Amino acid sequence: MTQPQDRPSPSTAQRWPRLWGPRLGWLLAFIVVLMGYRYWAVQHVGISLFFDEAQYWDWSRHLDWGFFSKPPLIAGLIWLSTALFGDGLLGVKALPMLLYPATALAMVGFARALWPTSSGVRTGIVAAALFMTLPVTSLMGLFASTDAPLILCWTLASWMLWRAQVTDRAGYWLLCGVACGVGLMGKYTMAAFALTAIWVLWGVQGPKRGVLRVGPWLTVLVALALLSPNLWWNVQNDFPTLAHTAEITTDSTRSGGFGAVARFLGGQIVMLGPLAVFAGVWLLLRQRREAASTPPGSVPASQWAASQQTLSPPSTSGTFPARRPAVRGSAYYLASVSSYRFLWAMSVPLQIVAVAQAFHADAHVNWAAPSMVGFTLLIASRLSQPLVPLSAPRPGRWLVAVLAVNLLLSSAVLHLREIAGPQMPSRLDVLVRMRGWQEALAQLAPVLQDPVVRGLPVLTDQRLLITHAAYHWRNQGVATYMWNPLGVRHNHYEMTRSLPNKVGQDAMLLTDNPQPDAITRRFAIVRPMKSVKVAVGPDRAVELHLFFLRGFLGYDHATYLQQSGADRPEPLTDAP
Repeated sequence: MTQPQDRPSPSTAQRWPRLWGPRLGWLLAFIVVLMGYRYWAVQHVGISLFFDEAQYWDWSRHLDWGFFSKPPLIAGLIWLSTALFGDGLLGVKALPMLLYPATALAMVGFARALWPTSSGVRTGIVAAALFMTLPVTSLMGLFASTDAPLILCWTLASWMLWRAQVTDRAGYWLLCGVACGVGLMGKYTMAAFALTAIWVLWGVQGPKRGVLRVGPWLTVLVALALLSPNLWWNVQNDFPTLAHTAEITTDSTRSGGFGAVARFLGGQIVMLGPLAVFAGVWLLLRQRREAASTPPGSVPASQWAASQQTLSPPSTSGTFPARRPAVRGSAYYLASVSSYRFLWAMSVPLQIVAVAQAFHADAHVNWAAPSMVGFTLLIASRLSQPLVPLSAPRPGRWLVAVLAVNLLLSSAVLHLREIAGPQMPSRLDVLVRMRGWQEALAQLAPVLQDPVVRGLPVLTDQRLLITHAAYHWRNQGVATYMWNPLGVRHNHYEMTRSLPNKVGQDAMLLTDNPQPDAITRRFAIVRPMKSVKVAVGPDRAVELHLFFLRGFLGYDHATYLQQSGADRPEPLTDAP
């Protein structure tokens, strides 16, 4: 039993436990080493940009308040990243990659707000370390994606929402609105945070509940104010981002069903790490069995029970009560009951939305990535309980095993090709779609310096090709066009860079089709320039063909006749 002299004096107990200490120092050192390894890995595992990253880089050269498929935040981040670190592979990724350790550190502060004890801070540090080793973070953390700012904003918004609900102070509601607004400018998935907020407004104890107060509406107004430039951009461009988001959500060509749901849920376990999920469930059951042996309705002895917020005055003998009832609405009740309810509210609604999407028309495993923050904190609270004395025994071996297995699993996936050799089937290589592009386009680049074709725009028939051509030929200064005979708007390039339907244009055609007859027959002269094929596995290769095209005839014969004047009869003359 803890002796009275080991407890802090009520008069000197701090409202907030100290963040800085050896544990946080170890966490920062761990993050520095891990990020150093990831920056090294990006440059040494034989990958170039994923085509989405190349597209975001291309957007960053033409900043706007919106783009076809995404709001503008990722383009702004990459613009800043390349301004600071150059437009090489690492320069494009550097700043978005740093948002993951920023999220991990935000989780420490968030955990301290949930469980304002020294052991709560320790739980946050464990959660941060666990988050940095999650398979989803280890792989997504190598890319410049919209998920990086989304997950950070989701974490910050959750932190501010918790403080806003338990205090009802306007400042926290305002900051929650800022986090939501910035998150929406990163990815519209942030809108699902409204479901979390609705759950919290009624389900978590606080001075007030529900929406009949100023705070929640202040959050909504601030978020909409920050999002308004993007909404106005959508209005001016016929709502392409909103329409695209609705289309991929409700009109997917993929098939859903129970099989898709099972794959999605299995993917969520893999994203968290199978051993981490098992450890969380196992320790939860074990700790509940242990807790069942304590008298019902009592508070276990802990350092939390000795804090200013919950501590009853010492008895006349100078001792503190070891156990006392957990009063509903008390600070201890918030930390021991409402905090866990809040973490489930952070994660479950978004998971339900994604599962429904998977059943309707399949769903990518990363669509519910922000929910990993709540799940990680829940697992961390089992690996290092937040409401026990610091000296209480912890399942340290479980923690070490979970971190080690996550790191080994992620590293094995990242280096699997180096381990298994070049004969490994490409379907097992998660990085295969990023291989071969730099080599293939570098082999074609000298053709662009041919005096006959120098300065001509590059025409492509796929978004995949136009993004890679724009990035890998950035030093050539080439303009890019999209082949779009039907005038559709299915992606950013069809919306903004379709080849004008103007007779006479010359171009270089980049395609993976060795006989692109549908395109070449609309030009007067066609000359194959060069073909390359770069193997990226025993059963897969990047194959590209470059053609010189002279004399565009228009997308159809009617256009040619109209613009060339061939549809007009020769004027009659009186000359003999």
